[in-house]
Amino acid sequence: MKFHLRIFDNYHHWDETEAYDHGEYDNYNEALNEAKSIVYNWLRDEWTEGKTPADILASFALYGESPVILPHELGENDRFSASTYAHSIAEELCKKLELMIDTQSRYQKAIRFAGEKHHKQKVPGTNANYLLHLSNVAMEILIASYNTNNFDRDFAVQVALLHDVLEDTYTVIEELEHYVGKVIAEAVAALSKNIDLSKEQQMQDSLNRIKELQPEVWAVKLADRITNLQPPPSHWDKDKKQKYLEQAKLILKELKGGNEYLEKRLEVKIEEYGKI
Repeated sequence: MKFHLRIFDNYHHWDETEAYDHGEYDNYNEALNEAKSIVYNWLRDEWTEGKTPADILASFALYGESPVILPHELGENDRFSASTYAHSIAEELCKKLELMIDTQSRYQKAIRFAGEKHHKQKVPGTNANYLLHLSNVAMEILIASYNTNNFDRDFAVQVALLHDVLEDTYTVIEELEHYVGKVIAEAVAALSKNIDLSKEQQMQDSLNRIKELQPEVWAVKLADRITNLQPPPSHWDKDKKQKYLEQAKLILKELKGGNEYLEKRLEVKIEEYGKI
């Protein structure tokens, strides 16, 4: 049996002449998933900052699209109701969209600061502005956040964008703390090498300080090395390439258990880098 979606326009009060066929599906669950997607997308597109669940539900009742699954194979109480489904997801959807707005705002604030501080810096071995590296690390974090339970995405993204600002620019921690707060500044400080130590000690010291902080800081360090394991600058000799690879292995070993998704990503990058 094939199932069809018939879409009715709430504005026209279920006028059959205003309805249209959306598609044909091999089973009921496929049709159901598509019906839910239509309602979800309509509510998402209707939402703007400041709108409440009641606001978007009121708009849906007046103007929304209401899918109906045909034929009516299930009993009356089991049939898909666009209105019932809309009410069941409206509150969670609004919360999710509000969080996304917060993430965007914090991302923009952090990258503005980083862009000003790193404006003369290039990605080593390229002519690309250093923001390329920072945004790549932030992207690793964003993807990891969708693959990690109980992950503080907003915090981690800000740390990712700012992780080199103390180490590579003339920014002092007091300035960073004033701009983004103490917790983020402390995370960036842990990700920064202590230049008073020997080069052999600097990485282990930074990793030790990272391990004292929340897992999101571990994740940023993993994401940083994932992003950096690209083909090395042409002037690097074999010994320098090998030392960089060994550092990556040390990071993976020391930060094991910090973020499973990024650990697997780093394992793959280490293997690929070893073949260069």
